[in-house]
Amino acid sequence: MVPAAFSIVITGPSYACRVTGGTEGEAADTAERILRHLQQEKPVRPLHVLIECEDLAAGERLAVYLADVTVEPGLG
Repeated sequence: MVPAAFSIVITGPSYACRVTGGTEGEAADTAERILRHLQQEKPVRPLHVLIECEDLAAGERLAVYLADVTVEPGLG
C-alpha cells in the first residue's frame, strides 16, 4: 500500500479525524467538508489541524486555506 501524499488531522476536545488524499486538492476539499460539518453539528473550532506532506509549499498553502475556511462567516 502506498501512503497518501497528503494527510490532515483535525482534532478537538471530543473528536479526531484524519483526512488523506493523493493530491493537495483532494485533501483540502475533504478537510473543508469536515470542518463545515463540525460547525453544523455544534459550533466548535478545531483545536489543532496538523498537515503532513513532503511538499513544504503545498503544506503552507493548505494551512492558509484551512485557516481561511475556519474564519469564514458561518464557521466561527
